Amino acid sequence: ERLCAEAPARAAFWSATLRDPALADWLAPLRPTRLHVGSEFCERLLPEPEQLERTLAEASAAGLEVCLLTPVASPEVLRALDALFALLPAGAEVVVNDWGVALRLRERHPLLQAVAGRILCRMLKDPRLGNPQYAPPAAHGFASPWQQRLFARVGITRVEMDLPLFADADSFSGVPLPLGVHLPFAFVAKGRMCRTAGLARPGPERFAPQPFCHHECLGLAARTARERAGTQDAWETVHVGNTVFCRHSAASLAVLAAAVASGRVARLIVPGEAL
Repeated sequence: ERLCAEAPARAAFWSATLRDPALADWLAPLRPTRLHVGSEFCERLLPEPEQLERTLAEASAAGLEVCLLTPVASPEVLRALDALFALLPAGAEVVVNDWGVALRLRERHPLLQAVAGRILCRMLKDPRLGNPQYAPPAAHGFASPWQQRLFARVGITRVEMDLPLFADADSFSGVPLPLGVHLPFAFVAKGRMCRTAGLARPGPERFAPQPFCHHECLGLAARTARERAGTQDAWETVHVGNTVFCRHSAASLAVLAAAVASGRVARLIVPGEAL
């Protein structure tokens, strides 16, 4: 009864956040179970220890577990992550997008659960493709023996992936561990140079790999025009900070819904703020 009472409020929230009423209606009956914090794409968006402590307390009060997102890591970032890992309760999940972070987690924080992030899942995700006949199969690679041995070596317990551009029934098969899928946005590309943080910088400083960052990306996003000379992009793209995302089609989301119904997908990960 409580879930039914909360569903309309969730539908309104998801509709405003995702700008897709049909998707919002599908998500509304599903009650959130955990809060993802941190960043998969930028080390400058990791929380400070004090911020993480507050988030853990607030999430616990709301009945949510916390999952820490981590990016590709330099030695300095690894040291910062150690301080954050020490604050997480036993059994908490950490999404790793760097094999070094996964090994660090296993060696120094064995009570935490490592989740393979979507940056480690290599798939073709070029939004300029308009026809599936020009795209190779959306293979996640998780079923290969060498990949499974690597998962076991570094203690991976779950995996996450983006919804493929041309998803079909086989896109979610053969995954040896519980699978989480991100929707409705997939990351296309990322880099160390941040377009948003460089807007106020002069000349060559605008393209510095470590710009002066004031978290401008939290309030700014650039939507890429789908019309280009001689062609039209099949998917809407959004540039946020150092990362480009694309939005999936209704057809791809329908394939995902079928995979969820069949039990091939264990978790959905949805952005809690509008991109």
